Amino acid sequence: HLILSLSELINNDPEVSKYLNVHLVDNYNVTVAEHLIPATDISEQISLASKEASGTGNMKFMLNGALTLGTMDGANVEIAELVGPENIFIFGKDYENDANIKAAVDFIVSEDLVKVGDKERLERLYKELISKDWFMTLIDLAEYIEKKEEVYAAYEDQDAWNKKVVYNIAKAGFFSSDRTIEQYDKDIWHTKY
Repeated sequence: HLILSLSELINNDPEVSKYLNVHLVDNYNVTVAEHLIPATDISEQISLASKEASGTGNMKFMLNGALTLGTMDGANVEIAELVGPENIFIFGKDYENDANIKAAVDFIVSEDLVKVGDKERLERLYKELISKDWFMTLIDLAEYIEKKEEVYAAYEDQDAWNKKVVYNIAKAGFFSSDRTIEQYDKDIWHTKY
């Protein structure tokens, strides 16, 4: 309802509507995506950590030239690692920026603790702590706004923007289904060929 209300307000504002329109896409499917994805410049993947609204969708946007604005969640983490911080727009809390929190969380999977505990359980807890943000929905709002302004500023320099686009497209091959299935098999399924 909020999105529909905003679209009415924004799309009917004579000053704003020539620069920005808001649309809720009805019946989003592959056919609609075939038109929408290639026309996108900015792929906003702003899910809360652990909610992973991203995934293969933002890889498709990446492959078609959209740069990602997002939190360190889901496929955004892998994209950021592949393309580097200069080719993606990441905002939000990062446990590595607080030395005390980093030391405490990293201790969970330290050699000393793993010796006396169950490695799988400790690693699961570690991953949960660094990838979930259950009740902090608005904690990143100021950083999101700041990062979005950075996106707009970067978009003004189309040559630099297009270099980032090409770099993202070139790195998107990493997300092939063959590589993904092979990794799932190695890490999870452990099938014997």
